[in-house]
Amino acid sequence: MQYKQLSIEDALKSYADWLLDQQVSETTEFFKCYQKGRLTLEWYMIFYPVRTLLLSGKLLKRQKYIDAALKYIDIYLTEQLPNGGFTSNYRQKPTKELSKKEFHELLRTGKINIADVGSNVTAIIQAAGYVEGERRQKYLNAVKHWLDDWVSIWALKDGGYGNGIWQGHKINSPYTCAMSTVSMALSAFSLVTGEKEYIENAERCMTFQCSKWLDDGRPIAMNCYPLPNENILEDFGHSFYLLEGMCWTHYVSRNKTAKELIEKRMREWIFGEKGLLSQWSDSWFSFTIAGQPPMPGEMLSSRCGIRHGWELAKSNGIIHAFLYYLNHIEDNKLLREKVELGLQYLSNPLMARMSGVASDPEQSYGTFAVQATGFAGLSIAEGLKKDSVFNIKLKT
Repeated sequence: MQYKQLSIEDALKSYADWLLDQQVSETTEFFKCYQKGRLTLEWYMIFYPVRTLLLSGKLLKRQKYIDAALKYIDIYLTEQLPNGGFTSNYRQKPTKELSKKEFHELLRTGKINIADVGSNVTAIIQAAGYVEGERRQKYLNAVKHWLDDWVSIWALKDGGYGNGIWQGHKINSPYTCAMSTVSMALSAFSLVTGEKEYIENAERCMTFQCSKWLDDGRPIAMNCYPLPNENILEDFGHSFYLLEGMCWTHYVSRNKTAKELIEKRMREWIFGEKGLLSQWSDSWFSFTIAGQPPMPGEMLSSRCGIRHGWELAKSNGIIHAFLYYLNHIEDNKLLREKVELGLQYLSNPLMARMSGVASDPEQSYGTFAVQATGFAGLSIAEGLKKDSVFNIKLKT
């Protein structure tokens, strides 16, 4: 790794190469995305790196990145359950080897949720554009099975979605995180298949979420743990998921009313009195105020300093949503300046390391290094080529 300012293209290549180096030769050569005793093997923790590898393969014309990513897609598909669901954890046992008793035990006590799988399924849809014939159809059939036969069970009358099963709890109250990732998957599937039902479901879901908003610009997060509740969405991690869901729905939708509502809410959220831009000062990633308590109305995240955590890892991906806003909704000088500073930050491995990107997975501060690099890859890819993250096409 070169610790100097890189071009966006060189940064993407460096991070993709680094991701390849994180593979380990244990049974199925899984990404080293966990530390023993701290994290379990969870599928959603590697699918942003998988998406980054697919994008890197296409943008940089390097098949080795694509091949590595497809390997994990194929392993993941072996774990799809008969009902269409996926467990969030890597079982290391294909579904065809499960007994009826084991399957029923998963339904009784397992984690077959929606939020963790939406981003994974979006990666499968993306991967379908890199394969052909029966393999592509297998990918698309798996997605359709999940959306039609599992996700549909948790669709709510108001347009939102519950979160499926989590540790045996059947959760069917609105959950913003699940609604964000499933809207992304619905939109992406509609994009590649042309089937309107899926984008209509995403529009209905995002319209419901956009009805939950504060006058100061912040969204209301609907939660389901331990019981249904509503709180102000004030962390960068969940902000990333909702921004991504809003961007994907806006990109695919042809419904003027739904698009205008998403535009309105994104504008309020970014530029509002307590919006996202008010949370950082000198640059998009500013650690100059580490250790100070948050100002009144300010996100705790904005004053955490150098913290290599799960939330900070996801914050690296916010820039790709801001780029979408600038390219598809409205250009804004202040936001454009912030985005350029952010891309410069992420393209300097020494700086980006402070938010976990390509840091040392063997050390405690690098626990989320692989994930941080995957989230950052979306921003860098979108900075390299407009709509590269969103423009999923199938080969003809």
